[in-house]
Amino acid sequence: MPQSPPRSNIRFEALDGWRGICACFVVLFHFHGYGPLFTSSLIRNSYLFVDFFFVLSGFVIAFNYATRLDSWSGVRSFLVLRLGRVYPLHLAMLLTFVLYEALRLALQQPAFTGETSPSAFVTNLFLLHSLDIHDSLTWNGPSWSISTEFWTYVLFALVCAVIGLRDWLLIATAFIGPLLLFHLSKSGMDTTYDWGIIRCVLGFALGVLCWRIHTLASPQARVPGTAVMTALEVAIVLAVAGFVAAAGISPLSFMAPFVFAAAVLIFALEGGLVSRLFRTRALKWLGTLSYSIYLTHFLVVLLLPRIVKLALGGEDLWRSMPLPNGQYVMAFGRNEVEGTLLYALALAATLALSALTYRWVEVPGRDWSRKWLRRPRLNAADAKPQQP
Repeated sequence: MPQSPPRSNIRFEALDGWRGICACFVVLFHFHGYGPLFTSSLIRNSYLFVDFFFVLSGFVIAFNYATRLDSWSGVRSFLVLRLGRVYPLHLAMLLTFVLYEALRLALQQPAFTGETSPSAFVTNLFLLHSLDIHDSLTWNGPSWSISTEFWTYVLFALVCAVIGLRDWLLIATAFIGPLLLFHLSKSGMDTTYDWGIIRCVLGFALGVLCWRIHTLASPQARVPGTAVMTALEVAIVLAVAGFVAAAGISPLSFMAPFVFAAAVLIFALEGGLVSRLFRTRALKWLGTLSYSIYLTHFLVVLLLPRIVKLALGGEDLWRSMPLPNGQYVMAFGRNEVEGTLLYALALAATLALSALTYRWVEVPGRDWSRKWLRRPRLNAADAKPQQP
């Protein structure tokens, strides 16, 4: 297995910028504002950017942990760290939705039924809600991907510890994954609570393959010049945008992880001017908040229309809006200008909330898991020799 470079001084900042941008596109995807953003094929198909998260996760996780998962103590440490990274915010948002349902119940509105049933709360609590248990998304809908990703972490760690990473296994996953989804999914790549685990494993495996390819290059190998890398970066950004806009839920959508894998490989080199743009302070900040953006935005999307209605004295801003195909949908806002401004408000509110949850939930949760692993009793247990 190729050895990764020292990790302490390496961070893929351009890919962090990508992560932040993709998270914002997911926010726009879920907010139905009146206007051109809602009818944009790029926005309407931005559910596919979740597959970028899966690919990037496989790349970064493999880069940082693949060579350290050769023992059960390494597996334990890895899973504790990953749980500390993803679970505190998932739990905080789940409990926030419980409070919202309790408020609805107090106001004598329907609550704790259907997608927010007590049984669904239990599956969400144990990160089981994306394993084809339910017939729809439940509670904090986007958290389905956190469920699939955690169990993919478990699978990845077990494979590394038991048989080690094998190129043939990664390649087989890359071939079999799209075929399984094509056979099982009725909505293209937009499978979540049912076959989302296959979608996640496929993207994660491709991310690990990207790591293998990235580490095959010698540290002394020359990266193409800035002009060439800039051209490649511009080309892949345009390719990603064009692909997402065109794919929809057609069979073409099954190629999304492969398109994003190409983007990860190119931007991991950080050799062009677009990478420099993605490494600016603003985009790195978005990348830092990306997990919070992803898990908090659904609450903002849910509450914002209700808050605006209260602020306007009970006036409802939902309007019937025509689509290019002649159909009509309900969108928020009385005209295109107002709908676009409401998009901006939804995104701004999400960023503000995400800054708070990052500071007060994500960081403490991550620090807790690290401190837990440094407990003297655990260190002593690890140092104890094995009995023959």
